[in-house]
Amino acid sequence: REMESKNDIVQLNVGGRRYTTSKQTLTWISESFFVSLLSGRIPSMRDEVGAIFIDRDPDLFEIILHFMRTKEVNPKDRNIRNLRTEAEFYGLQPLIIRLNLCDERERSLCGDILFSGIMHPQDFVSDQESTLSVQSRSTDSKN
Repeated sequence: REMESKNDIVQLNVGGRRYTTSKQTLTWISESFFVSLLSGRIPSMRDEVGAIFIDRDPDLFEIILHFMRTKEVNPKDRNIRNLRTEAEFYGLQPLIIRLNLCDERERSLCGDILFSGIMHPQDFVSDQESTLSVQSRSTDSKN
């Protein structure tokens, strides 16, 4: 059992940065790069200490690994398209779906801003004036 648990710990070197995680964390998405890598279906390179070397962006990998551990992602501080490119490389379909939703939401929020920007100021004034006139009429009728 001791040998088995030692094999469950995975040492990675992504773009020169080392990570330690579990096989279970990396393989919960069945058709991912990590399942293929750890099963030996795709060849791996090892660094000088025996960690599996992956030549990808280590900053983006931190977000990927956080997602693999927690199933949560908060891409606000990163470019969603770059993160999606990495998620596609690693074959992380649940993350790709979530990032597509984030990207659509971001675009629709941007659309709301553009929509508000093209409305004419008199549209806002007339709405406010009509509200004020209704309020003043109801105040007048109470007196």
